[in-house]
Amino acid sequence: MKRVTIAALAAVLMLNTIPAFAQETPQDKYICELQAGNCKNRADAIQRKMKKINADIKKGNKTYSAEDLKKIEDKLKEAEQMLDNLKAQQPH
Repeated sequence: MKRVTIAALAAVLMLNTIPAFAQETPQDKYICELQAGNCKNRADAIQRKMKKINADIKKGNKTYSAEDLKKIEDKLKEAEQMLDNLKAQQPH
């Protein structure tokens, strides 16, 4: 009886963790790959990210609150800094 209860409890706990993994957005996956160094051409990847962020910024107050726009602008600054750091690491 204990084995059945433990097995059922373990199954329930495992099923509860699946949605946590499924909630990873494509952007989260992209950032993870970028930080892990799995991108073949990081500079291009960062520039694509910056282009997407700029498109979001252009949507402005119609789509985002002032607080959200500030967060998006901070992400753009972070991406710009990543690109600058990458360029500084490349040999000339």
